[in-house]
Amino acid sequence: MKLIHFQAPPIFTNSYFYYDENTLDACIIDPGGGVDKIMEIIKENGLKLKYILLTHGHYDHMGGVEELKSLTGADILAHKDEAQLLIEPKWNMSKMGAGKEISIICDRLLEDSEVIELGKGKLSVIHTPGHTAGGACFYDKEGGILFSGDTLFRSTFGRYDLPTADAKTLFSSIKEKLLTLPDGIKVLPGHEAATTIGHEKKTNPVVGY
Repeated sequence: MKLIHFQAPPIFTNSYFYYDENTLDACIIDPGGGVDKIMEIIKENGLKLKYILLTHGHYDHMGGVEELKSLTGADILAHKDEAQLLIEPKWNMSKMGAGKEISIICDRLLEDSEVIELGKGKLSVIHTPGHTAGGACFYDKEGGILFSGDTLFRSTFGRYDLPTADAKTLFSSIKEKLLTLPDGIKVLPGHEAATTIGHEKKTNPVVGY
């Protein structure tokens, strides 16, 4: 599997292409904006965009979804517990953050532990509520990569003061579902720098909660 990382406007959200280098079947994770750049990457690499994967429904992670869907026809996927936040602009903060109301309806709602296939690659869904009720991470066990959205950051964690968020739930998600993964797993978050599970076990303050 191959990875292409870019930072999407308006607030430099980490967005990722993940694709099978043989079939060129691809997904994009959290396209917050910059659709012109996204389409340029698709064209330059000959990618077949099958899925738009959302770790959660905040505007800075899904601001480019509607336009990208219209241009590519790719299916929009998110955890089933995120459906209402994606639909409701007051909850996804799109009016405040993007200057317009955004309401997204998924083509497919995901279950915990469901597997998304891309060519020979597989991404497992890990439901990690807390930052939002339907927050999810996408895990490639074979490739040793975890896309953590805004659940887990380098030496910190996501906010829990927003609609559908809960601190206790967030901390449990991180400790019980993510920090139990192997130390060498590379963590690719929604903002800031990459990290590893091993680093987070040693430095993340959530361990003390």
